[in-house]
Amino acid sequence: MKFKNNKLLQLGIFFCIAIIACKNNNQKKEVPIKVLQENAGLEEKRKLVQKTNFELLQGKWVHEDDKTNFLVFEKNIRKEIAGEMKCWDEEEFVLSNSCLNESNLSDKSTKEKDCYISCKNSDLCWYIMSISEDRLTLQYQSRGNLLKYIRVNK
Repeated sequence: MKFKNNKLLQLGIFFCIAIIACKNNNQKKEVPIKVLQENAGLEEKRKLVQKTNFELLQGKWVHEDDKTNFLVFEKNIRKEIAGEMKCWDEEEFVLSNSCLNESNLSDKSTKEKDCYISCKNSDLCWYIMSISEDRLTLQYQSRGNLLKYIRVNK
């Protein structure tokens, strides 16, 4: 008799556990809206983090103060137009860890991955101080002046 009661007890415990487990699995776990909203921007931020400087540069930029000055980056071509100019100044550029042009070869600046825009033909180089989807700040290496741009279109 004791043996049968023990088996019945074990069988009862097993069924109780199974019912509780099934009940818990069928319940929807709701995520608070605030958590969903906070996480919504994370995917966009991750995409930005994954974009390279080369990818972020691509497109048309207008100077923050001089609305007649434009920069355009199309693949590895840099175009610039300013003021009353009728045609674009167009040149191939290289994005690298340091300035590659002759004037800056002796420069001992800190090397930073893909932060220097070098135009070898014109012997010009800019350091990317900051870049985002909407803003670009360059430092012209010859004189050190800052150039701030806003993206015209995405």
